[in-house]
Amino acid sequence: MRTKVFTFIYMVVLLLWGMSTTSCNDPRTYDHYESVSVKGWERNDTLTFNLPRQWEGSYELSLGLRASQTFPYRSVSLIVESAIINYKHKKKLERMRRDTIHCEIITDKGMLAGQDGISNTEIRQHVASFQLNRNDSLHITIHHVMSRNSIPGISDIGLRLQRR
Repeated sequence: MRTKVFTFIYMVVLLLWGMSTTSCNDPRTYDHYESVSVKGWERNDTLTFNLPRQWEGSYELSLGLRASQTFPYRSVSLIVESAIINYKHKKKLERMRRDTIHCEIITDKGMLAGQDGISNTEIRQHVASFQLNRNDSLHITIHHVMSRNSIPGISDIGLRLQRR
C-alpha cells in the first residue's frame, strides 16, 4: 500500500514539474485590437483601451496598425494619450503621458510596409517604455491627426503591453 502512495505522489510531482517547465512564457500581458469604420477612420473617432491592473515591473507599449493598399498617404500620424492610474489609500493618482507616433504604411516603392497579410499589412510601432507599480492600470486613447477628416484603408488599431 505504501508503495502505491509513494508512486502516486512521485507521479503527481513529476507531472507538476513537467507542466511548470513547459508552461507559457509569453511576456505579453495585454494584446487587443479595436476595429475602425470601413468607410474611413474619422478624426473625432477616438479609440479607447482600458488595460487591467498589472504587476509591478518594466513594461513596453507598442501600437499595432492594420492597413490596406487603399490608404491614401505614405504614413499616418497618431496621438496616443496614456493615463497610468494607481489607487493608493483610496486616492486616485494619475500620471499622464502624450506621444505622437508616425507610422510608415506605404514604402518608397509603393508597397505596403510591415508584415504582409493577404489583403492588408500589420505594422508594429514602439510607443513607450515605462515602470508600473503594483495594481497600476492604464487608460489609453488613440486618434489620428491627418489633414483629411476621414482616412480610408485602416481596418484595426491595437495595443500590446509586454513585460521587459
